[in-house]
Amino acid sequence: MYEVPGTDIGLTQGDIFSECPIVDWVQSTSDAWEPQKYTQNVIVLTQACDLANQKAGRVQVAIVHSAMQLIAANVVKAAAVRD
Repeated sequence: MYEVPGTDIGLTQGDIFSECPIVDWVQSTSDAWEPQKYTQNVIVLTQACDLANQKAGRVQVAIVHSAMQLIAANVVKAAAVRD
């Protein structure tokens, strides 16, 4: 189901990256924002055709959460998660 593509394969929708660097902006005071840097597992959301035709200047991603974390936070029930 999963494979690591070669370096000659382009980025496409659905690709998952482990420990992708993320920059988020957090408010430190009422009028100041500071960057917060961390890593997360992410999945590519940008349309595959836009990536293939180099029409995307940026790539949109979503954080991939562990099923165990979602169960522990009562977001999903354990019975809803397949092995």
